[in-house]
Amino acid sequence: MKKANSKAPEKVKKCFIISPLGSEDSETRRKANGLINSVLRPVLEEFGYKVTAPQEIDTPGSITRQVIQCLLDDDLVVANLTELNPNVMYELAVRHAKRRPVVCLAENGTKLPFDISAERTIFYDNDMAGVEILKPKLKRTIIDVLKEEEPDNPIYRTISENIIRTVAKDDNVQTYILKRLEDITNQLNRFRNSSIGNSRGYDRNKLEFVISKGSESIDIPNLLEPFINLFRAETGHIRVENIDGSNKIRISFNFYGGSKTMNNMIKYFSDYGCDVEDVEVD
Repeated sequence: MKKANSKAPEKVKKCFIISPLGSEDSETRRKANGLINSVLRPVLEEFGYKVTAPQEIDTPGSITRQVIQCLLDDDLVVANLTELNPNVMYELAVRHAKRRPVVCLAENGTKLPFDISAERTIFYDNDMAGVEILKPKLKRTIIDVLKEEEPDNPIYRTISENIIRTVAKDDNVQTYILKRLEDITNQLNRFRNSSIGNSRGYDRNKLEFVISKGSESIDIPNLLEPFINLFRAETGHIRVENIDGSNKIRISFNFYGGSKTMNNMIKYFSDYGCDVEDVEVD
């Protein structure tokens, strides 16, 4: 008598592609389909994903409802922000609200709106050489995104900041720190897109560490403004956080370059008189 196979079927990983579509004979549709068929689908299938794009949904029923279901439930979403299509932006917001993994990309020359200008975005050239350059970038980004246990996005950050402000509203010192951190974070993130554009050809790594000066408070703007000017071409998506109301500050950012660049960045904070600890490189 044969034993029943008790092994559960392996769950199919799903990836939904957000993309500008246009009419069937439009340049927008031609470019979108070219990107999907030449880069996105081959790379994603290599990672084991079943790939779906909106124009491929042919199940009877509301397409809008099915798209939103994919945005909420699929394991990964890839968003093509080229042309800043309103539907694409809406669908990206839905995905952000669920706080699940998303990879964003856009054709070079796309000017991202302020709301998402600080988000990690892969920029590409829409030509044959650009296809080959984009593939390894996309693979690295997918790996990075899937490592994140708690994906970060503008909606989640706003909710978190509002909660912190509610808790700290009666503490003037804490409120001041939060405001200063917000100001410097916004200033740093304004450099992100230009930084990435100037950093082609370098590997992107993530550097995170904690700085402190004993019981002394750190003047974050005066500390980081020279850092921005010194390492503008090598940094992107910088985040600054106060740790539980203490004098310790956690700094994390993407950087472009090798160990020499990283060591110079850390040395900058040491030369300022900071203790640097909990250094992590990814």
